[in-house]
Amino acid sequence: MLVIVDNGKGAEQISRMIRGHSTIVKPNKVPKDASAIILTDGDAKNQKANEKIIKTFNKPLLAIGMASLFLGTAYGAKIVPGKFPKNERVKMERPCAVLLDMKRMFTVVKDCDNGLDDLPENFDVMASSKYPFEVIAEMERPYFGVHFNPELGGDGMKIIQNFINSVEVWEKYHKAK
Repeated sequence: MLVIVDNGKGAEQISRMIRGHSTIVKPNKVPKDASAIILTDGDAKNQKANEKIIKTFNKPLLAIGMASLFLGTAYGAKIVPGKFPKNERVKMERPCAVLLDMKRMFTVVKDCDNGLDDLPENFDVMASSKYPFEVIAEMERPYFGVHFNPELGGDGMKIIQNFINSVEVWEKYHKAK
């Protein structure tokens, strides 16, 4: 079961974008049998609950907007204020599961006024713009963070679909025994 954690923004839109079964929950109500998690954008008050999910979950996870910053802070980065354009052209630095079949330059829509000061040690940049950490990936776990909001348009639908496809592959090769 794919779980969408509602941090305040975009959960309903993301749920409508996904074909198949998904459940929307609050950050402190994530079921233990989740096959994957999408952490939505939202309020900074959910940081601690999101960090707990990030530190204890070992299956595919996509963090969006503010939640991508929580992904960084769970590993030691700090959130800093920033000013970001609503529409942004992003350049793929290297391919990854959420960027499959994307053009080298793609368009995203943002609704986040903060950023990370630096990237944690175990992460790599998959795509960047003037902000260097647009798409990040944890190198040992199937965790991805996108600084933008795929549910708001641009090439975001492809990001969500790629994540869903990567979850299907993950489940096929990582079934519990």
